[in-house]
Amino acid sequence: MKKNWWIVILVVAAIFLMTSGRFVNNAPSTGEKSARVPCINPSLPIPEQYHIHPRLRIVVNDADVPTPANIGKEPGCERVVHTHEANGTIHIEPNFYQEFTLGDFFAVWGKDFSKDRILAYAAGQNKTIRMFVDSQESDQFQNLVLKDKQEVVIEYR
Repeated sequence: MKKNWWIVILVVAAIFLMTSGRFVNNAPSTGEKSARVPCINPSLPIPEQYHIHPRLRIVVNDADVPTPANIGKEPGCERVVHTHEANGTIHIEPNFYQEFTLGDFFAVWGKDFSKDRILAYAAGQNKTIRMFVDSQESDQFQNLVLKDKQEVVIEYR
């Protein structure tokens, strides 16, 4: 009888874990996604060709939403992808070559972004999310590879 009791407990625990969303939803959490963006290693130089500054503008219902200062800065860690001022400039300062995406930036910020969602706003019911890169509409959304002097505008209307 004791053997059957443990089997029941294991089955209940497995069902709980599978239905809690952790194993059903294969999308990594924001924390796991931001792990792709390491802290800057202060003991290594940042090669000039990897130090880039794309700009981001978010417009919700025709009103600009500021990108906060100091995204990606925490005690003991300045992420490779971060902001300094609340002016929309994203700083990318790796000690190594790696492409970073707009999704990486939003993961570091801890905010939602995809073709279906920007911050707390969801597409649907006559609302759309559109993204423009250097004045050209783009469907890359979170997969957009960030480049120097790139102008990215995300509109929710």
